[in-house]
Amino acid sequence: MAVYFLRSKHISRSNGSRVTRAAAYRAGERIRNEGTGEVFDYSSRRDVSHKEILLPADLAGRADMAWTQDRSTLWNAAEHAGLPPELTADQRRQLVQSFAQELADRYRAAVDVCVHQPRAGADPRNHHAHLLMTTREVTPDGLGARTRLEVSGRQRYQMRIPGSSRDDYLACRARWAELTNESLERAGLAQRIDHRSLKDRALDREPTLSIPEKVWYAECAGRFSAAGNEIRARHRERFEARRVGPEALATVIEKQRAQFKAQIELEREGRQPKKTPFGSLTREERNAYRREYYRKRRELEADDPAAVAKRRADNAEDLNRKQREYRRKNAAARNEKRREQRKAKPIELQRSTRARSANASVNDAQAAAMRWKAAYSAQHGTGRTAIEAAQRRKQLYDQKNPTPLADPRQNRPQREGADSTSPRSRRRQQDLER
Repeated sequence: MAVYFLRSKHISRSNGSRVTRAAAYRAGERIRNEGTGEVFDYSSRRDVSHKEILLPADLAGRADMAWTQDRSTLWNAAEHAGLPPELTADQRRQLVQSFAQELADRYRAAVDVCVHQPRAGADPRNHHAHLLMTTREVTPDGLGARTRLEVSGRQRYQMRIPGSSRDDYLACRARWAELTNESLERAGLAQRIDHRSLKDRALDREPTLSIPEKVWYAECAGRFSAAGNEIRARHRERFEARRVGPEALATVIEKQRAQFKAQIELEREGRQPKKTPFGSLTREERNAYRREYYRKRRELEADDPAAVAKRRADNAEDLNRKQREYRRKNAAARNEKRREQRKAKPIELQRSTRARSANASVNDAQAAAMRWKAAYSAQHGTGRTAIEAAQRRKQLYDQKNPTPLADPRQNRPQREGADSTSPRSRRRQQDLER
């Protein structure tokens, strides 16, 4: 049965995305990014049944608008729409063309349309289309001002654009539903789709089970998926609670929200610390990291030597290819850097020569002083030490004064009651002895 699906997203360079890669993937072509030099080659795709670039009706077919047919220069925003499998290939193509033409006329932008068929082994109902739309208006001179979808807030008020950007996106969703239902009606089919939520349509039923894309492909490949099993278990629990009644459903939803919050907190607490860059590690830490890495690699080699040998050969070839591409792309910058290094080398050599000469002069002065000291010691001897000099001075003094004068304090009568053992008396006695 026909199911409504319309997903919109921005392709931004700030988060690492490349609009050239998106265009190459959707159109099944080989496109080179002129800014980074990256080449995106999806020319081997065989599931692209139709592709074209649509312009506003008044600009289509003009010779000065031929530049818009180059997919590597246009894209920044993307639209992804699901097509009803009940329609034929021509009916699906006409539906997508009508929707893309309305977008191009309304927002004066270029829209690249690519219709994809289901891949081998995938769901045979997965007919869908990708619409890449420029964020700026197309003109004969190139890209112009931003489209209404990219203008919000005060700018919309100043430009007297009614509504908000959200209103424009909701209008696109509603228009896609209308065009799809018109196509189903013309094909004589009773199926219809609705872009509104179940709550807005007053329907009391559980939404269709939605499995993430990576989980879906992992399960299709036969790999176990714990995430897919958890999603199905929660969906089944809500489905059973809805059959019991609103109170049971509210209790289950509250419990699942609490479990989800607890899981997020647990992951946040158990999150590993930020990895230290290899250049910031000490020598011992680097050696320990290398030893652990080599140990794990030896274990892998012991398990499957043939696979490891093939991986080494593939990695060597890929590494050589990347090195050649890097040298070819950055040849001018590398040559300029080499020239600067050659110019700076004589200056550094001159500075190092001056530093060596200055150090040599200081060393020469120190060596001359040491030579003069050695010559003086050889001629006059090593000289007396401080103790020897003091003893010599004492001998000379005793020779000049053979009988020292008597101290008049020696014959002084002691006061009656004075203590001869007091600290003062002891100090006087020691002075006299000296």
